[in-house]
Amino acid sequence: MTTSLLAAALLLAAACTSLAPGTDVASSAATPPASASAPPSRKLSAPTTLLGLPKTTSRVLYGAAIQQLEQLKREVGQATSAIGEAYEDGTADGDIVFVSGASGSIADPAGVLERALEPYRITKVTAVDAGALGGEARCGRGRTEDDSYLTTCGWADRETVGVVSFTSSRPQTDHTADFLTVRDIVSRPTD
Repeated sequence: MTTSLLAAALLLAAACTSLAPGTDVASSAATPPASASAPPSRKLSAPTTLLGLPKTTSRVLYGAAIQQLEQLKREVGQATSAIGEAYEDGTADGDIVFVSGASGSIADPAGVLERALEPYRITKVTAVDAGALGGEARCGRGRTEDDSYLTTCGWADRETVGVVSFTSSRPQTDHTADFLTVRDIVSRPTD
């Protein structure tokens, strides 16, 4: 199995975690979204290429990208758009970028972002600049079970929530700028 497929399988496994012992199930449930008083001004859409990488043709990688999509859609109530895509160069040791997100109405962006990042194998999650679109943004780093490098960043604002994960067999540099670029690319004004 190539490193990219193994990383995706491990990302999928990492996202399928259960609540920690003693966690109150009611407190971890999604907060109902605020009622929409105006139509959303933004929607999410996936480009054909992202950061120079084409969309994957691998069902495993695509499955990893959409693994958390249903949770994200529940966070926005009636979703007005949703994306789940993986991008890779197709080489055995190539980097992979996973993007998942939904738009709608979000009452508590900080809480939604915290829940969106919970399933990922990252530690030392810190606030980062949310960029021109505002809201809350955080990133963390970790390692997959096969020892691949993982950086996962997420954002939430009053209309959108999304998670971007970067996996690589090589040590990674800071991906904050790449994360903000991805967020800007996938977030579009409504027609």
